[in-house]
Amino acid sequence: MKYLFLVITVLVFTSVLSADRLVRLYDVSPGSATDLIEEGYDVTNIDMRRGYVDIMLPERELDQAVLLSYKYEVLSREWGELLPENRDGAGYYYDPEENWAFWCSLAENYSDLSDTPVTIGQSYEGRDIYMIKMTSPTTGYKPPIYFSSLIHAREPGGNSVLIDFAMWLTSNYDGGDTRAAYILDNTTVYFVPVGNPDGYAYNMPGGGMHRKNMNWSAGGDGVDLNRNWGYMWGYDNSGSSPYPNDPTYRGDSAFSEPETQVQRDFITDLEPIAAMNYHSYGKWLIYPYGYEYDTYTPDQSTFVAWSAVMTAENGYFAGTAPECLYTVNGEQNDWMYGGNEEQGIMAFTPEVGTSFWGGQNDSSVIVANCADCRPMNIFICMTAPGFVGVSGESEVGIEPLLSLNSVYPNPAISSASFRITTSGSSNVNVSIYDTSGRIVNSFESGNLVGGTSSLNWDVPQEIPAGVYTARISDAAGNCDSRRFTVMR
Repeated sequence: MKYLFLVITVLVFTSVLSADRLVRLYDVSPGSATDLIEEGYDVTNIDMRRGYVDIMLPERELDQAVLLSYKYEVLSREWGELLPENRDGAGYYYDPEENWAFWCSLAENYSDLSDTPVTIGQSYEGRDIYMIKMTSPTTGYKPPIYFSSLIHAREPGGNSVLIDFAMWLTSNYDGGDTRAAYILDNTTVYFVPVGNPDGYAYNMPGGGMHRKNMNWSAGGDGVDLNRNWGYMWGYDNSGSSPYPNDPTYRGDSAFSEPETQVQRDFITDLEPIAAMNYHSYGKWLIYPYGYEYDTYTPDQSTFVAWSAVMTAENGYFAGTAPECLYTVNGEQNDWMYGGNEEQGIMAFTPEVGTSFWGGQNDSSVIVANCADCRPMNIFICMTAPGFVGVSGESEVGIEPLLSLNSVYPNPAISSASFRITTSGSSNVNVSIYDTSGRIVNSFESGNLVGGTSSLNWDVPQEIPAGVYTARISDAAGNCDSRRFTVMR
């Protein structure tokens, strides 16, 4: 018994000594992060606006920090690892068993909106990788939108955001925010909440610092699954590494890992129109392409426009990976947009919050991160299906006597302009309906001359965010309508 106690003591002591810590280096240049990556350091975040780079260092090697920067700070232990009291779970984050239980419970409580989890394949160690399909009972084609998280095992912040968004969709469908009903009536939302189940399970007793999967066969400590995708895989040794012990080791070939194969096959069959692939941390919103500086997709202007709206309130910085952090190749977003015969999925990577595990003992951190990301999730689900905000087709013929041509801006925040065409002089009534058919506001235009004119509408403060329909009518019984969105 004494011998066993001694062995356990030595193992625990060794584990403490080998624990990793987040270290912030302050006197850095834009190129220093790339140099650190090429030297094999685990670079976790870069913020040139504030002049620092975060790296992970083993506890026993913290004295190396002075060789990298004359000014550095060892960050709070709970930012980078699971504290001992949370090693059998994940504190306020959802551990693997709690994840499964949540999604099963959601399906049970909202069986008309959420399916039970379905296995789409297995990980390297044989754990299930599962997805959840959410939509309403309404029929017709509903374009799929894809959400994923935890492809990097130490990043539970994104997983919390997926859980929050699923709860928001289901709890608001029959009341509250009408955007939830619009999303589930008009799209199909798919969640893959744990993309790296082996690594995430390993982090529960291991302390939470492991990033890669558990395929250690090459002599390192796993494969970085977000460098293992097929588009521009191995483009250079800066955006990914050929060395098994490096944090960004890409594997010995594109899609060498079962975890990326599973998502690849599912995405190929699904053909989503947009995706939010969650990571942490840094408060970034990243879009393709990431493999090279100054290389943009044909939809660059759309990515810029959408991300400007998505980050208007939450303080996230948007751009390609080289613009935000550093070059990446073999990455999920790039493949979703440019790979597989250029499928053109509008794919984003939000980097959630300011740490890996900082909310484990403070749920307010998780609540704040979810509040930052929920509007981005809503926006992508409302905007991607039409590529022009929420829109509706005219209900009148080819040459209508009265036409509501457009609502601008869409989404509207404080005001909107209705562009109306009349065949002659008339007085037009405008009514605003919510998705349940209730009139929430109405006004008259006054006498309009024939042709096209614009009516301005100040959105009343008491009208909540949601999907609305503007309906116009005249004394002769002519009418037209158009959907639009109010964002708050």
